[in-house]
Amino acid sequence: MEATLADFIRVLRSAGVRVSVSETIDAYESIRRIGVSHRTLLKNALGATLAKTGDERELFDGCFERFFSHQQLKDDADETAPDPESTGQTASPPGQGGGGSGGSGGGSPSPDNLSPLAQQLLEERGAQLQADIAAAGQRVGSQRIVSFVQRGRFTRAIADALGLRELDADIARLDAGDEGDRELAARLERRRGAWMERVRDHVERQIALFADPEDRRMMRERLPRLKLSHIDRRHYAEMQELVHRMARRLASLHARKRKAARRGQLDIRRTLRTGLAYDGVPFQPSWRRVKKDKPRIMALCDVSGSVASVSRFLLMFLYSVNDVLPRVRSFAFSDSLGEITELFRELPLDQAVLAAQQRHGDRSSDYGRSLRDFEDLCLGEIDQRTTVIILGDARSNYGDPGIDSLRRVHQRARRVLWLNPEARVQWGYGDSEMPLLATACHQVRVCNTLKHLEQLVQDLMRSTG
Repeated sequence: MEATLADFIRVLRSAGVRVSVSETIDAYESIRRIGVSHRTLLKNALGATLAKTGDERELFDGCFERFFSHQQLKDDADETAPDPESTGQTASPPGQGGGGSGGSGGGSPSPDNLSPLAQQLLEERGAQLQADIAAAGQRVGSQRIVSFVQRGRFTRAIADALGLRELDADIARLDAGDEGDRELAARLERRRGAWMERVRDHVERQIALFADPEDRRMMRERLPRLKLSHIDRRHYAEMQELVHRMARRLASLHARKRKAARRGQLDIRRTLRTGLAYDGVPFQPSWRRVKKDKPRIMALCDVSGSVASVSRFLLMFLYSVNDVLPRVRSFAFSDSLGEITELFRELPLDQAVLAAQQRHGDRSSDYGRSLRDFEDLCLGEIDQRTTVIILGDARSNYGDPGIDSLRRVHQRARRVLWLNPEARVQWGYGDSEMPLLATACHQVRVCNTLKHLEQLVQDLMRSTG
């Protein structure tokens, strides 16, 4: 635990929290006295010794949640003799014997003699996979990462430490077998892609935590393309400025297009009628003006977990271009849904987003109940001018995904757009209901960066004519 605490203090200092030598000693002493088995007690103890002001406490809370998000915290006595049953693993690390590897006993591979990693993927042990990735990251030294150019190296090192080569060998052997084996190989191949996405996400988080100050300057240039769930809280001010800058540029471009459109096609009838006052001379030409109703936009944002960061910036984008898209109604949900439009009329933009997340976030997602709530509130108001935007990962916690309610919305709306912050390879994996919910949408797309959000808003403004 001492090495872990040293890394955490390095992250705090890098984030701008001043930690002195005496405060470091106090932190070690507090851990020695209370242990690390109780996460909340650990957070409060470290916060009391390491954060001295309100601003530093806010930075501390963000760093703690990111740094310890997948750490398996154990007291020193436990670290010397890990219990295989408590970790859900065999005594041998994945990919290094134990559990049987495909081909070790000869004959055709089956789920019983595949490598440990392949078995975990087939059993969909998501939480254990994430914990294994974090543990492997510590073993290969990902906390020593200093630059985003090391991303590929550490991604491969973590994957190899967990048994990627054995997994690939399993897939190759199954692919050469009979039809049943080939189907199993196809399942493993899909889940391999989702698992590799988890490994890459872990490395991105390590870069955000441990990259040196010069690399952070380069990272600020990459912010528009960086996954929003990986962005540190201390970069929020820069991100908000980027949002406003992009929104102003889009609104300006759209305004110029509308002005040019007024000089478009000549309206012959109106021109001749106006010319009667000048003996039939078309002295004042008139132009056709096709009036297009601005769409009503209803935005439903999942504000639970990592999805909340994407929802935050989507709402900022929509309300930053309210001169062009003035009719936006917003809803936030996790286990239930509520309208938050009034918050944006009463509070400044960033405060409204924060209030919406506090009011409706920090709970598990219930898509079935939330979509029923939306149907009850708004179905009668949805028509062919309404664009419904839903932002969420479609992970229903194995409950009702709300497909019936979504289909009724789809039948009435002009467009239903689903924005998913997860990569496509993760759709349909575990409790993800994205393939089913996509059948009741006009369009689904990956949306997890500012560039994705900018493209979305640009498409919405283009549809207004």
